[in-house]
Amino acid sequence: MSYEPEVRFIKLPVEGYLELLNITPIPSQIALINAINNPKYRFICGALSRRQGKTYISNIIGQLMALVPNSHILLMSPNYSLSQISFDLQRNLIRHFDLEVVRDNAKERTIELSNGSTIRMGSINQVDSCVGRSYDLIIFDEAALVDGRDAFNIALRPTLDKENSKALFISTPRGRNNWFADFYNRGYNDEYPEWISIRATYEENPRHSKQDILEARKTMSESEFNQEYLADFNVYEGQVWNFDYSNCISDLSEIDISKMDLFAGLDVGYKDPTAFCVIGYNWDKERFYLVDEYLDAERTTEQHAVQIRKLMNKWDIDWIYIDSAAQQTRFDFAQNFDITTINAKKSVLDGIAHVAAIVDNDTLVVDQTCYHALQALDQYQWDPNP
Repeated sequence: MSYEPEVRFIKLPVEGYLELLNITPIPSQIALINAINNPKYRFICGALSRRQGKTYISNIIGQLMALVPNSHILLMSPNYSLSQISFDLQRNLIRHFDLEVVRDNAKERTIELSNGSTIRMGSINQVDSCVGRSYDLIIFDEAALVDGRDAFNIALRPTLDKENSKALFISTPRGRNNWFADFYNRGYNDEYPEWISIRATYEENPRHSKQDILEARKTMSESEFNQEYLADFNVYEGQVWNFDYSNCISDLSEIDISKMDLFAGLDVGYKDPTAFCVIGYNWDKERFYLVDEYLDAERTTEQHAVQIRKLMNKWDIDWIYIDSAAQQTRFDFAQNFDITTINAKKSVLDGIAHVAAIVDNDTLVVDQTCYHALQALDQYQWDPNP
């Protein structure tokens, strides 16, 4: 925390502020503060385990920014309930330092200080209410709990139009194929020089209880412990598929399909996206190859049919299996677009078990460009509250 005031992002002395709160920051919190103060970086990702005080320190960073006149801070959470945590924290900090408040709107979750600065709470599922203004700092709390890629790229990144405005993403990881993992990996990629990433396990918290860690190891599954206490991107509690990312992802653009049966699966979406995947089966190697995919939402049946027809022609698909509940769409495809389909068996658990056996035996290879399929293999999980 030693950057000079003229170059650091947080202009006020952080050490003095923390002393007034009687707080001694732990290494992961210091790392976040140093990263946000470093003029080299605009985008900071913190993959932090449990009990690192990540929400608390990010709110302190937000308020320190608000103490600079005419600064505007946005604190994003996955949903309305979680945003209440930050709103309450901001109110408590304001009361602690007896700051003069001009406006405190609980309905809009906006606080305006007498120096012209504003602190606004937002949620990913209502991101449109946060646009239309410029921000000096946007903080995404518990970023991995919801898909915020479009919320940031489309809605919020354009609001960081001030010189040296920044964004901070913090969360405990939830698997490797999601937007938070992608953003985290940018911190280690030379193509993104403005990004930096930080990872901290329970060992970085000098105040952790050894007894608590032992108890957690006994009472939690290995994947849950690694996720929550080791900030491990490679596991996800409740994961259905045990997919081998090291050996079962490949460039299949030049694969020889002459000895394969080619078939496809079609899941018709109404509110959800419509998904179509193309799979080849090699009888000699006894392996499945997921070679192509299509996924889109808010399209007409005709628009979906055009894309499916392109894939049919590209891969010379033999059979297309469709969700047996989508009989009207099946009829429309056959009648209007000459796309013939076969009803798939409507047995979800049997289907999951069959795919699990294929995945567990490493007999499914996925093309490296099939992002949505890889994301599903990583993120598909059992309902924690069945």
